Amino acid sequence: MRRALFVIPFLLAACEGPISIVKFTTWGEEYIEEELPASKFEDGWSIKFTKFLVVMRDIAIVDSAGTVGSQQPGAKAFDLTKKGPVEVYAAAAPARAYDIVRYAIAPDGNAEATNISEADLALLKSRTASVIVIGTGTKEGVTKTIEWSFTNNTLYDNCEKAMGMGKGVVLTPGKEITVQLTVHGDHFFYDQLSGDAKLRFDPIANADTNNDNKVTLDEVQAVQLTSLPQGQYGTTGVANVRNLREFITQNMRSIGHYEGEGECSPKAR
Repeated sequence: MRRALFVIPFLLAACEGPISIVKFTTWGEEYIEEELPASKFEDGWSIKFTKFLVVMRDIAIVDSAGTVGSQQPGAKAFDLTKKGPVEVYAAAAPARAYDIVRYAIAPDGNAEATNISEADLALLKSRTASVIVIGTGTKEGVTKTIEWSFTNNTLYDNCEKAMGMGKGVVLTPGKEITVQLTVHGDHFFYDQLSGDAKLRFDPIANADTNNDNKVTLDEVQAVQLTSLPQGQYGTTGVANVRNLREFITQNMRSIGHYEGEGECSPKAR
């Protein structure tokens, strides 16, 4: 059955002239697979993720005339702590330039497991989550664990490569092109919503007011941004971001990237 599903878009593309195979992969880079080291943080913490569960869907490439060259059916769930990159979606498409590459990180009750267990997939669905992160912060012998679930539905649109290397993707006749949808785990710990952000964990660790060494989203919600040091946790005018939970959730929308450091335009849906 899987072979037949792949042949259908291949034959349809063949009717439109030369074709290419486009394969989308995802990767969380070393910071998710291994660790966010203390050298990256302003306050000396390090972060080790034990699970980084993500649901990806709605991958599409669109040319300048607005014609969709290929679009992902369904949704897939991944644990980005596992070694990658790992394939998300592959299909045939007419060989041409596509100005728009887009994808979504969003909840989906019909998502399929890839490199995750059925238990982790069930966890995502039971929480209607697009992202679940579980990990530990460590500093000077102190540990704080996090288990955060997010229900954000975010479209990453108009993706372009870093260093001015261009938007979208160009498919060459008869060639297989691999496109990487990169996820950045450090954004949860940014102290700015835009601009020159630094990584901090002290305000999160300090939110553990019951001293059980677990920092919940409810606990960080109790931390008002106005109580934090001046110059940190700037919202740059973003509305309705008043506490640390809202700040982390807003930053979470920026985790989706393109081909490593390439940027996309995140849009809440």
